Amino acid sequence: MDIYICNLKLGEKPLIAGILTDIDIPTLNSDYLNAADLIELRVDMFSNLSLEHIETVFKTVRDRFRKPIIATVRDVREGGQKEVKDRLSIYRIVAPLSDIIDVELGAQDIFPDVRQLCSEHKKVLIGSYHNFEATPDGDFIDNIVMKGKEAGADIIKIAAMANNRDDLVRLMLLNLRHKDKGLITISMGGDGLASRVFNPLFGSLITYGYIDHPSAPGQISASELMYIFRRLRMRRK
Repeated sequence: MDIYICNLKLGEKPLIAGILTDIDIPTLNSDYLNAADLIELRVDMFSNLSLEHIETVFKTVRDRFRKPIIATVRDVREGGQKEVKDRLSIYRIVAPLSDIIDVELGAQDIFPDVRQLCSEHKKVLIGSYHNFEATPDGDFIDNIVMKGKEAGADIIKIAAMANNRDDLVRLMLLNLRHKDKGLITISMGGDGLASRVFNPLFGSLITYGYIDHPSAPGQISASELMYIFRRLRMRRK
């Protein structure tokens, strides 16, 4: 099934998501976002978690930058920067102002409600899994894909720490096995750096680059990703 985000068809070319927080917005030069196709707003990294502030930030980004928005309120158990007590209330506020919602597949206390929000507002749902220690074996990650699709996620995102080259290859091969399922795969850490460039060649739909500062191990900037994709002729100038 083809997935469209505004006028972007996922899988047609490598899409770059630039990661921003509320602190970045006031002084950010819009030219810095030229390399990004989408903006991921990491609410768990916001300086102010009041619903009013969050809503204002999303409205400002939508009006000012006019790029599709991924809304993420990451759980601390999967890499979130701070504890957010009522994530569901935040997702309810940002769902109408976003294009994609990212929530962990393991967050069974809120995943069904977020899935319903996406259905009501016609948003794309990313069901994500993060492992900051290791890359699980092939059967385990195959099972994540299967369970994610059964749970109703449009896209399955798997980000796992690469401790060696075999870990890197394992996620690359996952894309080939499930290229019709709608995957985002990222190998984190120094050994996984290549995945942010090459996994899209194997079918990963979106790669993530920082605009101002990294939000995950081994992350590189959106502008560097765009430069590499152009050199590899994966993107037009």
